[in-house]
Amino acid sequence: MKKLTIKDLIRETKSKLQLVQINPEVGDETPVTSSALNIPGLELTGFWEDFPKHKLQVFSKKEMQFVSTLSPSAMESIFRKMYSYKIPGVIFVDIPEIQPIIIDLATEMGVPLLQTEINIMQFLQDIGTYLYIKFAPTTTIHGGLVDIYGVGILLTGKSGIGKSEIALDIVERGHRLVADDVVNIQRTAKNVLIGKPEELLQDTIEVRGLGIVNIRKIFGARAVRVQKRVELMIELLHWDPKQDYERFGLNEEFTTILGVDIPHIRLPINPGKNISVIVETIALTYLLKLYGEDPAKEMQEKLLKQLKKKSINLNEEIIEGDTE
Repeated sequence: MKKLTIKDLIRETKSKLQLVQINPEVGDETPVTSSALNIPGLELTGFWEDFPKHKLQVFSKKEMQFVSTLSPSAMESIFRKMYSYKIPGVIFVDIPEIQPIIIDLATEMGVPLLQTEINIMQFLQDIGTYLYIKFAPTTTIHGGLVDIYGVGILLTGKSGIGKSEIALDIVERGHRLVADDVVNIQRTAKNVLIGKPEELLQDTIEVRGLGIVNIRKIFGARAVRVQKRVELMIELLHWDPKQDYERFGLNEEFTTILGVDIPHIRLPINPGKNISVIVETIALTYLLKLYGEDPAKEMQEKLLKQLKKKSINLNEEIIEGDTE
């Protein structure tokens, strides 16, 4: 579980959400553990069955208009009940004035109250995006991530096989480095994986025998990216003459990362092979497939047509022979 506190929420969303804590003396270290929000409805009428106490509670003008119709004792009863669930916090959106009893009770019971002046629709959209990304599933993969013709390619393989050297050659050919050695991957949507470098290793490649190479300083800002969508994986393998490798590209393999399937290509390497050119070609072929063109299937269709034509000609020859 990722750690997020009320203080972190305020600091990290300052420019967009403009959150201010009304009672800063309490609860700024309260953990936020859910990416979902709750807008109290039935709870305000006294129905607390299945109340999502682990979520941040959001009040808009509509909820506060209802609250303002309550007697002071009823208002105190509702908020005391809500605060007793040890909720992570309450956010008042586009509400200029909040009744003192609500603030005093929260301070007494250690519940942080936040306020923002932006409208409710914009707030829900921005905080929803922030929390979704913040709590998105993540994993770490040993390898490199490069951007070739706009395609995010994850390079994997055994240690020492040459992933970093290939990434360096790819950058020299005009493409961009995202991460080397360690790739942090986050699922930010149902089928979207975003790869980022470790902060300490950002913009650098480790080349055995040479050491650390700062790509941004040597090749310029155009040669690096801070993140990229991961669209396919290339696994580098040592050439094994006894192994059968895919030759036509008809049998597609996939690998699953954080529940998302991406194409997985096993690429054998040996001295004399220009791996960088092959990786570029894989990226271009992937782009062709996105536009509905598949060279392997086109070749298969041509071959089948040719075989069918030969079969027809052979049958005609047999028939003519029988007639004679």
